[in-house]
Formats: sequence, structure tokens, C-alpha cells
Amino acid sequence: MLDAIVSRLNAQVPELSNRAKPVADLVEMIRSNRLPQNATATVSPAGLKGGKAEAGTGAFTQALARAYSVLLIAPSQSKTGAKALEEVDPLITSVASALAGWAPEAGPGVFQVDRGRLLSITGGRLLYELVFSINTELRVTS
Repeated sequence: MLDAIVSRLNAQVPELSNRAKPVADLVEMIRSNRLPQNATATVSPAGLKGGKAEAGTGAFTQALARAYSVLLIAPSQSKTGAKALEEVDPLITSVASALAGWAPEAGPGVFQVDRGRLLSITGGRLLYELVFSINTELRVTS
């Protein structure tokens, strides 16, 4: 699923210029103390929430909501959160528009926006997290 999300962001969000990556790339950026100069997105799993479960003879099904985080790293020269968010708002909107209502494969759900939040403004970079979820289903047969 991560690769599908990364591909979708690279194809649909021109501001990222093919700089959407899986989370492993972010780990290396932080380790080497080199945050990108241009707008970048990293995608990671953000959890799983179980829904209603049903058990029958030889079968178990449960609704699941799988969440994914898109961490946006964007340049910002602003010293205040309000001004920085104003600068990055078009990117946030583009990312949300690229994923909301889309599903990488046929299934019971499409991505929806769960939340977004400012994480940090430091060193001329703004870090903003968007979390999306998609409804899926777990099926276990015995």
C-alpha cells in the first residue's frame, strides 16, 4: 500500500516533483541531519483500528480502518506558525485532493482525510502531518 500511495502522490501533486518517498528515506535524512531543501513527502503506516467483527461457521470477518501518515516537509522562512501554514496550505490541499476518495485497489473503501497537524517549524523547514485512512476487511477461514 505504501508504494501505491507514494506513486499516487508523485503522479498527482506537481509541487512534490516526484519527491514523495517511503518512510525509510526520512529515517536516513534525519540520521544524516539533512532535511530536503524542496517540498517533500514521506509516507508511513499510522495504525490500524478494528471495527465490527462477525464470526460464523469456519469464517471470521472484521472491518478494519488502516491509517497512513503523509509527512510534508516544506521550506518556510516564516517565524510564525500562521504565516508558515498559509505558505504550505496549497501543498496540503493538493495532497489531500490526490488521496481523498481514491483507492489503490478494488475493495470496500476509499481514502479519507482523518486529520492534519503542524509538527514543527525549524531550520527553515515546516513539518506537517496528514493522516488518511481506508476501510478494508479482514477475512479468516478455517
